[in-house]
Amino acid sequence: MAIAKILLALGEGEWAGGLDGTNIFLDGTPLTNEDGSSNFEGVSWEFRPGTQSQEYIKGVPAVENEITIGTELKSSAPWVRAVNNTQLSAVRLRFGWPALQQQKDNGDVNGYKIEYAIDVATDGGAYREVLKSAVDGKTTTLYERSHRIDLPTATTGWQLRVRRLTANANSGRIADTMNVEAYTEVIDAKLRYPNTALLYVEFNAKQFQDTPKVTCRPKMMIVRVPDNYDPVTRQYSGVWTGGFKWAWTDNPAWVFYDILISDRYGLGQRIDSTQVDESELYRIAQYCDQLVPDGRGGGGMEPRFKCDVYIQSREDAWTVLTDFAAIFRGMTCYGQNQIVTLADMPRDLDYTYTRANVINGKFAYSASSERTRYTTAMVGWSDPANHYADAVESVFENALVRRYGVNQTEITAIGCTRQSEANRRGRWALLSNSQDRTVEFSVGLDGLIPFPGHIIGVADQMLSGRVMGGRISSVEGRNVRLDREPDIKSGDRLIVNLPSGISQARTVQSVNGRLVTVTTSYSETPQAESVWAVDADELAVQLYRVV
Repeated sequence: MAIAKILLALGEGEWAGGLDGTNIFLDGTPLTNEDGSSNFEGVSWEFRPGTQSQEYIKGVPAVENEITIGTELKSSAPWVRAVNNTQLSAVRLRFGWPALQQQKDNGDVNGYKIEYAIDVATDGGAYREVLKSAVDGKTTTLYERSHRIDLPTATTGWQLRVRRLTANANSGRIADTMNVEAYTEVIDAKLRYPNTALLYVEFNAKQFQDTPKVTCRPKMMIVRVPDNYDPVTRQYSGVWTGGFKWAWTDNPAWVFYDILISDRYGLGQRIDSTQVDESELYRIAQYCDQLVPDGRGGGGMEPRFKCDVYIQSREDAWTVLTDFAAIFRGMTCYGQNQIVTLADMPRDLDYTYTRANVINGKFAYSASSERTRYTTAMVGWSDPANHYADAVESVFENALVRRYGVNQTEITAIGCTRQSEANRRGRWALLSNSQDRTVEFSVGLDGLIPFPGHIIGVADQMLSGRVMGGRISSVEGRNVRLDREPDIKSGDRLIVNLPSGISQARTVQSVNGRLVTVTTSYSETPQAESVWAVDADELAVQLYRVV
């Protein structure tokens, strides 16, 4: 019986695992069904999660690499192959006979004998016969056998030669075809492969025409998560003190954090945790875990964002960070010796600009052309019901189609394995694309305060036609004296840029010329020459996101 042994390096460890026969597949068919019945004969498997101290897999006492040949061996021409990997301990040659028999004159069908030999030449020297054998018997189906050839020490490599000693009969009454099916490179070593998750599968090869594709659906890497976080229930308990623990999660914020600070496969050799805004990632992670309608009707709910991704090739570090941040609608930048990550989610106003703190008091507005106003989106995602094959979700907005016609864009939803999430990503892309007004202006050093992704307020008197911004003359408690008489009334909100670099709004209690009294004191005492702006129900401050 031909036994196939396959050892897969699944990825960087440590993995959570969670494997059983129902989520290990050969050519797309699970090893076992949900009821415990087996779909294949003679199958066994082992899993290693990728720890530093994991044991080697006993079914693999050596490192092997089989190379398929599939060539007929004839007595007139030996089969020769050069082997240049000097780390090899041995090679194993596998021969096959599709049928072996001869028909006598009286009609009897008997067996047949074929002799053959294997020679090895070392470092370009003369051939030396290392094996002489024969197959003797009768078969009407494929018969295979293997020979292990131990290799002597070499500097440059070896030449393998297989000779058929018995001449080919070339007769219709004799079946004597002999094939060199494959040879296997063997390195004798019991390797543990530390920090690498492994899957070993062994099965009867006669059940397949070719080597089957082995796939699995495990829980992958264990990453750092807050010590007050339960990744199963997605709940955060109490106040986070900044500590971490190791656990499996598909929350994209904590996967992103792990890539940032891992010193084996991430950026951990260049940055450390002190250079990452962990508190903002904590907020983003909570936003990712919030339950939203699954879009299928019936009141079903699901986490807003999940990260189901398998990195299979090396990419530029910044490209990887950008792609992973996009899972939670985020952007990332490096500033002030820190990695700053922000997501497109509800956020307070960060800073305010008026004509008083803009050079020449000039704001320049622009918008995109109609050719870039997308109304439909084709979102690519990975469908787990079809072994994570690519699928496409079509999304469109009727209001935009009526206004601009059909203008399609294509999006790849990285890490997305839910149709509902793909739909949400497409709708977000169309909505954000439709909000296309931009503003440009020049400022002084306070332009360094807001980061990309921050929300800024713009109070432009030239656009609004009202006095809604300027600078503070003085402050005494809840009384704020402005540099000019504003268009403001009780119930409106007075926004002030505070010394710490944040904007804060307070409800107006009363107005007496340039003196404005607010209902509650600001968290910090505003300084003279700080910028103020008016935010009213009938004329709000414009909000923009820094890009």
